[in-house]
Order: sequence, then structure tokens, then C-alpha cells
Amino acid sequence: MKILVPIACSMPDQRTTAYVVNMGKRLNAELVVLRVLAMDETEEAGKQSLRLFMENGKEEKVSVNTISRRGDIAAVIIEVAEKESVDLIIFGVSHGEIVAGWLNAKAIEKTDIPIVMIPKWVTAGEKSSPNK
Repeated sequence: MKILVPIACSMPDQRTTAYVVNMGKRLNAELVVLRVLAMDETEEAGKQSLRLFMENGKEEKVSVNTISRRGDIAAVIIEVAEKESVDLIIFGVSHGEIVAGWLNAKAIEKTDIPIVMIPKWVTAGEKSSPNK
């Protein structure tokens, strides 16, 4: 299974990152983390924002493939999702971010790939297993 995780902020939230990596681990999935750069951002800024996913993935033994691109957020997400043949798209959303919701909705309307939205304030969910 391949999961696309698009991010468009300078630094992803640690809790959301841990949750997504944990989800990838439980599903035995490869994470494809896409950093959509703003026109005024440097490639280095994009690499820094991807490091948290790479570090968490390495620690949890989850395969993480990172990609940086520029362009319209929804269009880039759909393009990469199709090129990488992903099975699922996971968006992290922050409380009250109207613009993020609008952009995510644009992407949702343009794909048949299942999409999950993870609130920024979630925890890694390590104790959510029924056996614990």
C-alpha cells in the first residue's frame, strides 16, 4: 500500500507526523510525503519540513519517500498521486484553517482515491489497539 501525505506548511506538526507514521506502520504502507512549495520558498526550506517525516519513519521502520514540487496545491497533489499510484491520501488539517479546507476540497473533487483528514491535535494512537 502507498499513502500520499501532502504538506504545504513550513513545518508539519509533530503530533500529526507521528500519527501518520504510526498509521503507515499499522497498514504496512509506504509513505509518499509531498511538500508543495510556495513560490517564494527555497528547496532547502522544503527539505527541512520533510525531515520530521523521514526521522519518524526511520525510527518506526516505515518507508518514507519524499518529493518537493511547486505549483497549484490541488493540481500537484493529484499529479503526484496518479504518478505514484497511491492507494490513499492523508491530509493534516489545523483547527480553523479555512484556506486549507478549501484547497483540500478542490483536491477531493478531482480524484477517486480515498482521502482521510487528520486533525492537527491528534496523538500517535499507540494505545488505540483493542489488545492494549
